[in-house]
Amino acid sequence: MASEITRRQMERWLLANGFALKAGKRTSHRQFHGHGVTVTLPGHGPPDLTKKHVGMIVRLLEAGGFERTTILDALKN
Repeated sequence: MASEITRRQMERWLLANGFALKAGKRTSHRQFHGHGVTVTLPGHGPPDLTKKHVGMIVRLLEAGGFERTTILDALKN
């Protein structure tokens, strides 16, 4: 599952679902804010998100009101 999801796919999904990119400071990480939660994506390393990152992000998005299955189905396509 996680090897199929890249940082770029996650960024596109977040922007398409009402999240806005927060202004960066002195870090390469990218923060997206919306629906009462802030999602931080790593800005360096391999382009694929690890299973751990995907799990943490999905839990945050669930707290923001999204359904787990809807998120994962949209990201796989």
